[in-house]
Amino acid sequence: MPREVPSIEKQATYVSADQTGDDATRTLLKSFLIFMLPVLMDCVLQSIASTIGNVYIGRLLGAEDLAAASTFYPLLLILVSCGVGLGSGASVLVGQLWGAGHPERARAMASAAVAVSIVLGGVVAIAGQWAVWPMLRLFSVPANITDHAAQYCRVFLAGTPALILVVTVAITLRGAGDNIRPLVMMGLQIVVSLVVTPILLKTSLGLSGAAVAAIFGWVLALLLAGIWLKQSGHELAPGLGMLRELVPQRQVLWSVIRLGFPAMVEVATQGLAEIVLVGRINGFGSEMTAAYGLFTQTLTYIEYPGMAVGITVSVMCSHAIGARNPQRARDILRIGFLVGLLMTGALAAIVMLIPETVSLLFTSNPHVIALASHAFRAVMGSAVLLSLGGVLGSAMRASGDSVAPMGIMLGCIAFVELPAGYMFAHYYGAWGVWFGYTASFSAVFLTSVAYWALRWRHRPLVPVQ
Repeated sequence: MPREVPSIEKQATYVSADQTGDDATRTLLKSFLIFMLPVLMDCVLQSIASTIGNVYIGRLLGAEDLAAASTFYPLLLILVSCGVGLGSGASVLVGQLWGAGHPERARAMASAAVAVSIVLGGVVAIAGQWAVWPMLRLFSVPANITDHAAQYCRVFLAGTPALILVVTVAITLRGAGDNIRPLVMMGLQIVVSLVVTPILLKTSLGLSGAAVAAIFGWVLALLLAGIWLKQSGHELAPGLGMLRELVPQRQVLWSVIRLGFPAMVEVATQGLAEIVLVGRINGFGSEMTAAYGLFTQTLTYIEYPGMAVGITVSVMCSHAIGARNPQRARDILRIGFLVGLLMTGALAAIVMLIPETVSLLFTSNPHVIALASHAFRAVMGSAVLLSLGGVLGSAMRASGDSVAPMGIMLGCIAFVELPAGYMFAHYYGAWGVWFGYTASFSAVFLTSVAYWALRWRHRPLVPVQ
């Protein structure tokens, strides 16, 4: 079993007090990139795992099953938001306590997040079985794919506890400076997806085999992480101490929820907005639904590098704030913003230049390719702005300011994305749906920059009490 994973401080050299100017910037940039690269690999592997599943579905089962699987994406975003929210709240607290040198208090925060994940995942898994058909009607899923979509959703929902827990564990570990174990966990899920998914798709499970393969990968990843942490003697390893802390003290539980709930609401609202737009998209037929699946899959390749930068900014800023070094936190944000701009900008440009080639990776249907290519050209440029707004939001959360990013996202979805999406769809049909995304993504960026300039950069950066 691998040895103990070093913290950020051991993985890279931080800026020392006597460094100034270009030397300090280069040293901090080196630290940033060393921590970010495994996180980026993790994010890319997440996209690859999802893409592999969709390629298998599209090629082995057909366009209708691909469309059926695509209808679940908004709900998947909501489920992931539970893990992201809890993990983000715990990650900020764990990061600040880790940076301040209090690992035992960090473990209590992590234990609280795990406990809430288990309870929440169980509730969703059980209640979701009764909510499938109302959900599909809300999505306006085409009749020719409803049965397959319902079966797929039920199986996927049954695995919700493992999904939420694996997301929470990965984000919390990064808060402690561990960017290697989450990467290995995702690598294991990739192997399972590559090997198990095509086998199960050819059985009587059909489309549901993809969901079973995903659940199997999550469970194995959790087992691997637990054994690895235990054998390395990590402070966050499962054991009697963590077991006792699964019933957290009220103050600890409140701290995790106070920071995690806004992040959960933020991502869940994006999922709800997707549900509304998917209903509009599905109204144009199953080919439009399939094009939406290609669009969302490709969009993740633009968003995930920005997410990797945002995660790195959040972790390193929380460590710096915990160590009571606010200037380093502000420098980390500046570096993260520039790195995010270069990475996401380059990827978006590639997709916009060769949209048909990208679409051919998923399907050979010419109508689906045309619809998806238009979406790529209309949205991918503004996706860069969304990622940069996310980087700013990550720094805000690292300082304990989780309400502002939530408010910005909710406002842009309610007052920009949904009205614009419906208005453009009304006037321009299927081609106009995508401009709602462009308007919303741009609004998130502009509002985040305004909040940063007018308020956040002037506030004192101190640890959360």
